[in-house]
Amino acid sequence: MARGQQRIVSCVCLLICAVISLVSSITLPYMVTNKPPRHTKYTNSTILINGTKIANVAATTATKGVVLYKATAKNGATCILLKVDGVIEIYFKSHIGSEQGNAYMPEDALVEGNCKYEDTASMRITWEGYVMIWNFAKTPGGERWYVSQIELTVSTAIERYHSIKAYVLPAKTFKLVHDQMIFPTPVGKSYACEDTTLDIKFPEDEYNPASLSGTIFLRTFQLQPFMYKGSNFGPAFDCNVQLSFRDETTPITVGSTLAIAVLATVTGYGIFRYFKVKKVQYNTME
Repeated sequence: MARGQQRIVSCVCLLICAVISLVSSITLPYMVTNKPPRHTKYTNSTILINGTKIANVAATTATKGVVLYKATAKNGATCILLKVDGVIEIYFKSHIGSEQGNAYMPEDALVEGNCKYEDTASMRITWEGYVMIWNFAKTPGGERWYVSQIELTVSTAIERYHSIKAYVLPAKTFKLVHDQMIFPTPVGKSYACEDTTLDIKFPEDEYNPASLSGTIFLRTFQLQPFMYKGSNFGPAFDCNVQLSFRDETTPITVGSTLAIAVLATVTGYGIFRYFKVKKVQYNTME
């Protein structure tokens, strides 16, 4: 019996160690990474995006540093602020194999905002060949704001993407999205993070023959929608203090599930050992 109990204790210890190791290794999509943005140059030209002529939007050499984007309401008040040193990487396949395109988020982009609703808002950032839209919403009760979606539209008129024109015809653009709810922050505060990485994907319900996907690197990142007073960022809600995701109970749920699995395993093993010992004792008595 003593030897059987020792085995049970050993199994429990091993299972607990495995659970701790697994939970600590979980990396949720919102979590900060240390990968730095890659700085790349791109050229300037006049192009067409959905029939609209876009010219002189971005500099010939992308700005190396932090930029500030501001959207204003109809009354002229600041309603959304975004400060970032941002780089976009786009991955795709062509006839020569896997390729990659890069772009800065430039200083002199065209910025537009929609702040007329109390619980939703959006910021549209347009530069040469790119349109990035940030959509914001509030949680029920209006206590927190979050990013509900980031949408990036890219023109195939950009020379780097000429090789995938045939894959997206008759469209002249392709779209990548991040549609998970991120950065939940108390209303009146800004979300700040030194380094954040977001994956953007081709819409799941659409055919993706060029295997398009991408990554947005946000460095020295600070964001605040739903601004009602002043034109500067509110107190910073640091991502290093509380990393939150669309479902803040995810780590708890994962941990609880693993704990239940451990308990079930230990209980099952205990029952098995109990009946095995009883059987041995019964056979011995005979």
